[in-house]
Amino acid sequence: MPGNTAKLGIADTFTRLLRLTLAGGAEITLTQLMDASEERLGTAARSGSSHEQLIASRLRDNPRDYRRWELEHSTHMERVLKAPRRTQQAIALLSLGFSLTHRRALFEFLRSTSPRGWRRRQLVKHFHGGHSYSQALVAEHGVYLRSAASLICVEHLGTGKLVHPAFGDPFLKYQQSYVEYFRTYCHSAMTAQNAQESDTEQTLLPALKFDLLEMRSKLLAMPTESAARTPSAKSRASSKPKSPDLASGAKR
Repeated sequence: MPGNTAKLGIADTFTRLLRLTLAGGAEITLTQLMDASEERLGTAARSGSSHEQLIASRLRDNPRDYRRWELEHSTHMERVLKAPRRTQQAIALLSLGFSLTHRRALFEFLRSTSPRGWRRRQLVKHFHGGHSYSQALVAEHGVYLRSAASLICVEHLGTGKLVHPAFGDPFLKYQQSYVEYFRTYCHSAMTAQNAQESDTEQTLLPALKFDLLEMRSKLLAMPTESAARTPSAKSRASSKPKSPDLASGAKR
């Protein structure tokens, strides 16, 4: 019996090591991702850029809002970890980064562009339907804060815990391109009553969307460090993800 136990122990250890090797390293846990995220948010509040300090401080200064962000971010991280391999988790993290960029876009547009009067109301109605205008703005502000905070953490995780080469300049370029696309989309929605202005915006949208989807696909296809060492990585990378509705991320 002792001999059999020893053999089983050796077999179990070998199997675990084999799984870790195939996965691209030691298994990442939800606790590790959440700890790293909360630490990054704390650093952002203390010594980040002015934008990061504003986002992190507003969340951390309100226990209720922070708790809601914590629960939402934990759900995001759980979904990332559902992928069986490290390379797939890194890709899932990048996909999450795209989604968060989309989700924060509407309030960011309202803040930076400051449309007034009926145009502002028309845009909010476009995304929120018949909901109360004031309630929609409050809800959108909350979505913006939580999405922006999670995005700060995702970019940090993407260069540390779950490394993907797209994080950094390539992802920043995508964010800038998405801002341009979304700005055009919003102007089109706000000028629907003016046929000439609306037609001008509408002609630009298909090309902007095509370029954005192409950029997104290229970033997702970038080989990760562990994927480069895996013989089957090329075949996995060749599977194209479903094209997203780029403006739907802001819709509630």
